[in-house]
Amino acid sequence: MTISYEDVENFLVCPRRYYLSKKISKEVSPNFSEELMEAGFPLENPVIVCEFEGHELVSNPDLIVKDRDGWRIILRKSAKRFKDKYILESAYHALVFSRAGLEVSGVEIVSDSFSRKMENWKNLIPIVEDVLREMLTIDDDPHPRVGRHCRYCDFLEDCEGKFFEEKSLLLVNGIGEETYRVLYGMGIETLEDLAEADQRILEKVFGKEKGKRFVMAARAFLENRVIMITPPEDLPEGTIVDIEYHPSEERDFLYGFLIGDEYRYFLEEDQGDLIAFLNSLDDESVFYHYHGPEKRKLISLIGRNKRMNFLDVFTILRNHFVFPVMSYSLKRIAKYLGYDWRTSLNGYEILRLYEKWKKTRNEELLKQMLLYNEDDVRATKLVLDFMRSYSSFS
Repeated sequence: MTISYEDVENFLVCPRRYYLSKKISKEVSPNFSEELMEAGFPLENPVIVCEFEGHELVSNPDLIVKDRDGWRIILRKSAKRFKDKYILESAYHALVFSRAGLEVSGVEIVSDSFSRKMENWKNLIPIVEDVLREMLTIDDDPHPRVGRHCRYCDFLEDCEGKFFEEKSLLLVNGIGEETYRVLYGMGIETLEDLAEADQRILEKVFGKEKGKRFVMAARAFLENRVIMITPPEDLPEGTIVDIEYHPSEERDFLYGFLIGDEYRYFLEEDQGDLIAFLNSLDDESVFYHYHGPEKRKLISLIGRNKRMNFLDVFTILRNHFVFPVMSYSLKRIAKYLGYDWRTSLNGYEILRLYEKWKKTRNEELLKQMLLYNEDDVRATKLVLDFMRSYSSFS
């Protein structure tokens, strides 16, 4: 089996995600030139492989530079602030280099906003080794670990199925490990218990809104149906917008709009055309978006002189409906309603795709990005149309 640092991260976040995502063991060959390394040239994105207890570990740092005392490993990040998880990552790469017979002089984490030399990576190598050994002992399907990471996990539906077999409370959106323990202490151990619980007691413990939603969510799962809390008000026709952006740099690189059934897009370099398009729209135009920063970003582009109305489809949905799903992400909700995504990309992958496209201008990469963004706006429309069918004005 071959293990990368991405596998280590997956394991630390949720062992089951690691278990389900690990690939069939395959050989990985180093891609660095021994001649270049012997000559001491810096190398970008080398693939360094070592053996660890009968398995392969792979390191693929952004850059390595030869110092007098060995190789300096440089990991580039897009974040504005240093994150503690980078410390363990630095130790992992140093471990692979050391086991591959390459002397490590140091590890640096760099971004446009900070640069830090790691001081204690040597002391953390035994911890990394312990984590790797624990990973290698997993033979059976581990139990899911519920958290924010579930929202965008590729295996969310699979975990939903596993939890439903157990009638677990962890299925319910908003119930994490801590809330689960509180409910368990109240004698509420299964979905059936929660569905039949005294809502007044739950509202006293968790608040009126949460207590009510917990009971309704349990019923939604047990009955496998969407439950409407109250009918949504009138949802007028409007333009659906979805912006792909770099979260740490606050830089937008793709703006997608659905006007009727027509998809239009603007890239980062088309900002002049984008502003002209926005200014061409009528005052009081309605924009729908799904739980994102679209309102703030579009207003920052054209100012507040032009009046635009923004409606968050996510907020409206949460206020009026309870779905039998663990996450109210656009992908999970729209998929429940029957939307079929045409790509398997996620938000992080689309960012990497864009960075690659900027360097290569490969049309196929652009096509994949646009397909992903168009799916987002069309999926938002599907959710919007679903709510319109229940509108008090319909």
